[in-house]
Amino acid sequence: MGFIKKLFGIGQDKSNQTKNFDQSRGIEKKVSVESSKSKSGKVPDIIVRYREVYKGQPLKKLNDLYFEILEKIILADREREINTLLMHCQGSLGLIEYLIKYTKKEYGSYDIKGIPAIDKGLIYFAVNGNTGQLKNIKDIVYYFKELQSYQANVEIAFTIRDLAPNIYQYVKANPGCSLRDLKKNLHFDNERLISDTVKYMKNASKLSVIKVDKELVLNVR
Repeated sequence: MGFIKKLFGIGQDKSNQTKNFDQSRGIEKKVSVESSKSKSGKVPDIIVRYREVYKGQPLKKLNDLYFEILEKIILADREREINTLLMHCQGSLGLIEYLIKYTKKEYGSYDIKGIPAIDKGLIYFAVNGNTGQLKNIKDIVYYFKELQSYQANVEIAFTIRDLAPNIYQYVKANPGCSLRDLKKNLHFDNERLISDTVKYMKNASKLSVIKVDKELVLNVR
C-alpha cells in the first residue's frame, strides 16, 4: 500500500521501488527509529504515525522519495493545482525527519532553508480552514530543532486561518468591492497580511481578483 494511501486513504502515483545501497559497503542502510528529544520528552502523535509507516525503510530511499514528491509540489504550485499540492504536502511532511537525518549524515549539518511542504502547506491549509493539518505541521516544526525558523510562519498561518473566512464573508456580502475597501472595513490592523491572504485565496479559487481602473476588485467564486 502506498504511503499516502496508507496515511490518508487516497490514491497516489507509484513511487520508485528500487532499493538503494551504501556504495562503500554494499549493504542496505535502514532508518534509525531512535526518538529525538523534545522539551516535553513526548513524541507527537503525527510523528509516531509517520515513523510506523516508514519503519525499516532505507534512509537514502526516503530522502530520494522526499525530493520526488518535492518536484510534484513545485509543479502543482506552478499550475495552481492546490488540492494536488496539498495532497503531496501531506506525503512530504512525513519525510522531513528523514531529510534532516540524511542531510546531517551526509553533510555533517542541516542547513536546508526552504521546505515547500511547510511553506505551501501552511498557506493553503490555512485558507482552507484545515486546523488539523495546521496542528500536524505545528507539531513537526516545534519538535525538530532544525525547523525552529518556521515557528513564526506557523503562528501566522493560524492567523490566516481566522482571517480568511472574514475576508470571504465580507466579499460575499459586498460583491465587487475593492481591496482598499476590504482593508478599510475589515478592522484588521495588518493590511499586508490581508493582501497576502487575498492572493492565497485567489490561488485557491476562493476569490476572483481583477484590476479595474487601477483598483483590485474582489468577488467570491
